[in-house]
Amino acid sequence: MALAGAIDYSICVLNLSDKGMSDDRLTHLLTNAPEQSIILLEDIDAAFVSRDVTKENSIAYQGMGRLTLSGLLNALDGVASAEARILFMTTNYIERLDKALIRPGRVDLKEYVGHATDYQLQQMFRRFYPDEPESRAQEFSQMVMSLEQPVSAAQVQGFFMMYKKEPDCVVKNIKEIVNL
Repeated sequence: MALAGAIDYSICVLNLSDKGMSDDRLTHLLTNAPEQSIILLEDIDAAFVSRDVTKENSIAYQGMGRLTLSGLLNALDGVASAEARILFMTTNYIERLDKALIRPGRVDLKEYVGHATDYQLQQMFRRFYPDEPESRAQEFSQMVMSLEQPVSAAQVQGFFMMYKKEPDCVVKNIKEIVNL
């Protein structure tokens, strides 16, 4: 959202796992997306069942969208040539993606967004609670880093949203962050 605001683009989120999503519908949506927009395709790894939906597996996937990898690739190639549009795809499982989907020329940049680092935790705390002393941000970061499992920036943001005006509660209830 920060990028969209900085370049004055709108954001279009497409749910590829929607039951009504088909190859034709996706092509239509991407073709008619507004210029100067960021198109977000979340969880691209869960968007389709196979490269092509065949007669043999159509009963097994009844009720699911008819989006195929082939249809997705064709739609992406069409939108890639459209000017003033930026396409983002997210996945938790890049290894599950077909190589044709993420080949150079179709995907210009791959960026891994891992777990929050000490620096990121402190920066997020400072931005969310600007009136708190820096030592409080360090304390928060140290407490998160000492937890048994790492956390994502999205978890931290969600946790801060639970305690918008209560930085003391953030530190006091730090163990809740792993449940988000």
